[in-house]
Amino acid sequence: MNQLFVIDGVSVRRDQNARFCLNDLHRAAGGEERHKPGNFFRLENIKELCAEIDRCSDVSIASVESIRGGPSQGTYVCKELVLAYAMWISPSFNLKVIRTFDAVVTGHTQSQRSDQVQAGVILLESAARMLNLSNSSKLGAYQTLQAFAGLPNMMPVYAIDAPADAVDGSSRPTTSLTTMLRDNKIAINTADAYMRLEKLGIVQRMSRPSNSRHAVNGVKGFWMVTNKGLIYAKNVTNPKSPRETQPHFFTSKSAELIRMMMTVDQEDE
Repeated sequence: MNQLFVIDGVSVRRDQNARFCLNDLHRAAGGEERHKPGNFFRLENIKELCAEIDRCSDVSIASVESIRGGPSQGTYVCKELVLAYAMWISPSFNLKVIRTFDAVVTGHTQSQRSDQVQAGVILLESAARMLNLSNSSKLGAYQTLQAFAGLPNMMPVYAIDAPADAVDGSSRPTTSLTTMLRDNKIAINTADAYMRLEKLGIVQRMSRPSNSRHAVNGVKGFWMVTNKGLIYAKNVTNPKSPRETQPHFFTSKSAELIRMMMTVDQEDE
């Protein structure tokens, strides 16, 4: 926690071990003689608390250390003693200190969350370009980031997924390659169809590290729609494996796509 610690306009200094200057806290509390740090440390229960903190500490940093002379002069104490000191002074000052700690910690957490969200956006945009993710897949990822950030629901309910050459701005229904072959009664299997689409430059074989039983030598393959293929299909994230893309083919392009696949078959023969 390196943020500035300020109570009632008084900045509380920190030493290199992140302890707080009790003299600054004394000034923030009003600077009364009876509340001097020296009086606080004369209390028997505080002596016992210091000993217990030092005994239970996992590091070799004392709970209290005094610096004499120079700009850092003062008595520096750990967080537990800050809270004990504030409680000793008054309930109202104790509450101010607790709320200041909470504000600093919350600000630190929010800053971390903001950094994570920003990193997520950069990663998503990079992955979307590299894997040609569909608009709906990108929207789903952005909705996940929005929920993680705790933001109001500002994203649209759906995204437009259409062939790259579509001009009317409407989504088109899609289907898996297996279903497309079955519905059109095409007598070739899905693996063969993907190989033909690869020859046409419509899909590309990708791979990722995997411990799955389906992996070969620790690598699992999957298919991705290429830039050329975006006229016929879109990439969605595989619901069974979000780290993979899964091509879905526009039903409006099925007849044209099947005709092209069968042409590849005739050329090979």
